[in-house]
Amino acid sequence: MRSRVPACKLASLVLVALCAAAFAAPGVRAQSASTPELKTVAPKDVQALIAANKGKVVFLNFFATYCVPCHTEFPEIEKLQTKYKDGLQVVEVSMNDVTDASEKDEMLKYLKEQKPPFAVYIASSTDDDYYKAIDPRWAAMGEGLPMTTIYDRDGKEAHFYQKALSFAEMEHDVMPLLGPSH
Repeated sequence: MRSRVPACKLASLVLVALCAAAFAAPGVRAQSASTPELKTVAPKDVQALIAANKGKVVFLNFFATYCVPCHTEFPEIEKLQTKYKDGLQVVEVSMNDVTDASEKDEMLKYLKEQKPPFAVYIASSTDDDYYKAIDPRWAAMGEGLPMTTIYDRDGKEAHFYQKALSFAEMEHDVMPLLGPSH
């Protein structure tokens, strides 16, 4: 009898430990680095991100999960960042409505699936003033998505598009700005 009690206690401890691990695991994963986090950005924050990357070519792109052309373009932007990571910085801003929990959840799900090699932010607003503050041309063109502005290493605008770009188009615009070493 004496030898069975420690075995039962040991089995119980193992069972408790396994249950604790099973219930704790989802919380641990939710806190991990692989879980995307969406930082809200106002237009002034977007300008600060461009300025903070002076010395690199900045590929600023606005998109949303409800935008069909954006889904085609997003993997091409990921490919561009990966290929030119030494001289390029993608700044990606979601125009999903930050006040709509389902849109924010949809964006988080999309980012978990895509696992982009760059940070993705979410616009602090989707009203007309936000669009105008980012770029008056964008507001004048009907606020369509995607919208891309490419900045040279000095932070000066080099290209502006309000359409989905192919990888070849992106590379065509970015390569000369990166210089001869790329």
